[in-house]
This record gives sequence, structure tokens and C-alpha cells, in this order.
Amino acid sequence: MTAHQRPEKKLTWPDRRFVDLLGIEHPLVLAPMAGLGTVELAASVCAGGGLGSLGCVGLRPERVMQAVDKLRRLTSKPINTNFFCHSAAPADRAREANWRDRLVPYYNELGLDPSLATGQSEILPFDDALCRAVEHVKPEVVSFHFGLPEPALLARVKAAGCRVMASATTVAEARWLEAR
Repeated sequence: MTAHQRPEKKLTWPDRRFVDLLGIEHPLVLAPMAGLGTVELAASVCAGGGLGSLGCVGLRPERVMQAVDKLRRLTSKPINTNFFCHSAAPADRAREANWRDRLVPYYNELGLDPSLATGQSEILPFDDALCRAVEHVKPEVVSFHFGLPEPALLARVKAAGCRVMASATTVAEARWLEAR
């Protein structure tokens, strides 16, 4: 019997808790690569049965809503939006302008737009305004890096019907996240 003659066999996963919880077909989550991932890439992962993710780090609330709206036009599958929960660095505009100016020749050499470089002070942690955007667009999953938002914001995300995921780099951090 050739490969073309074999009956199609549907893949199944021995433990379906994760895929059933998120409403996806395969245990595949697109890494939310802020600045590198695209809405189209997230839609492709959704079409393949995984969880398409939008890296929303550095985006203002209106841009988050626009990106989710565009993704919703491309897929009806569950989606993830991702944010940072870090301590914001104090802005040092002069220092950021200096390193941006030093990198311009390299951006030009590679055919990249120097304005795409995001300064540290522009990467804001998840806050009330971003939470309002999440409440408005209601992604099925909201994920966080560098901890979790303050309890009141986290409660609002959950009240909007979103599943919450977070990354951990140590067992202690995983336990801390699980406790919340």
C-alpha cells in the first residue's frame, strides 16, 4: 500500500487538557515575538490548529486593538496577546538618542528602518490602559513575561474571560506564578 492509498489518520495527543483548555487542535503556541511576529504569522498558526500569538510589547492600547481586530478578520480561532510585567526603567531620552544615532549606519546597511528600534523607556509594563484594551478585544489567552500584573489588573483580565499564561525561568518563579 502506498502513502497515497493509506487512510488519513488524525493525530491525537495522549493528554488533551492543554489543547482542550485553549480550544486549539495541537499543543503549539506561537512565540509572541514583539516587533518580529506579524498578524499574518499568528493567523497562519491559528489555521494550522495552534495558538497564534501577538507580541504586544511596546504597542499603545489603540495599536493592540487594531492588531487584534486585523487578526480576528483573518481567523475565528483562539488567539493570544502577550505583555511584559516588568519594572519600567526611568526615561533617559538623551542616552537613547545617542545609541540610536550610533546604530543608524547599521540599520541603513541592512536596509532597516532606524525608527523601528524601541528604546527601553518605550517598553511599558502592562497597565490600566492596556488592560482596558484587553477587556475590549477579549483575546482567549493573555500571556505575560517577567511576572504578572498587579492583582487588580489580573482580576480584570480573568473577568473578561481570558485564560492567563505566563513564562517562568526557574522552579521558584513557576511556583510564584502558580500561586497567583
